[in-house]
Amino acid sequence: SGTYRIELALTDLKTAVVVAQASSRARSNGIDSTPTPYYRDSPVLVKDAAVEHTVATSRGTVGQPANREYVARASTSSLIAQAATAYNNDQLEEALALYGRALESPGGDQIRVHNGIYLINWRLGRLSEAEAAFSRVVAVGLANKNLGVKFLFKPNSTEFWSDTKISGPYDIWLRQIARQAANRKACLVVVGHTSRTGPEQYNDRLSHRRAEFIRQRLESEANELTQRVQAAGKGFRENLVGTGTDDLRDALDRRVEFKVDNCR
Repeated sequence: SGTYRIELALTDLKTAVVVAQASSRARSNGIDSTPTPYYRDSPVLVKDAAVEHTVATSRGTVGQPANREYVARASTSSLIAQAATAYNNDQLEEALALYGRALESPGGDQIRVHNGIYLINWRLGRLSEAEAAFSRVVAVGLANKNLGVKFLFKPNSTEFWSDTKISGPYDIWLRQIARQAANRKACLVVVGHTSRTGPEQYNDRLSHRRAEFIRQRLESEANELTQRVQAAGKGFRENLVGTGTDDLRDALDRRVEFKVDNCR
């Protein structure tokens, strides 16, 4: 079985110095990997520069300065955490207000904030507001040159999941990814991933077929992307969860990533 590495740091925000740090490993046996509602519903892998700054601080050396960007965004991160908790408790309007405050705070222009605003507006049926928020999710992701999106497919297929509660917003996602990439005149590599179920060679082919399907959909949304999008498959070699349960617990393993590439 796999293991998790847990790293914690205690930072004095007045001095911006790491005052304590600990690192440990935990076996994955018996760990409930069921995602909270926020991560279950999120269309994207919510990892960007802001998250990287937090990770860097958690690995900091005692007595040394903490990551400057982490310290600058600490109060904003607190608002984001409160907003996610409110969302998990189904307090949508309260969560939306907290995300709004975070957006206006230093460093608030980040994927976690725009993603939360998207989720709430989608659940409340405010489709135009939801699409605008997802547009910002895509813009931030492409600016960081990597955007992971959870397009779920039918098993052994390149067809999207048939339950419209899951796949209903996919047209919006594809439209905004295509528009943002076209506006930026970006060249993309669409990278498909699969869960661990099945033989490696089969999953390599399946992940590439799924990436190719997304590539064709993007080009149909924006003709400008023709010849500027490539497809690649990674199979299950870059799993983030790796349980092979083929349900919501390992949905991130069945993601599609959009990497900004150099135009040739």
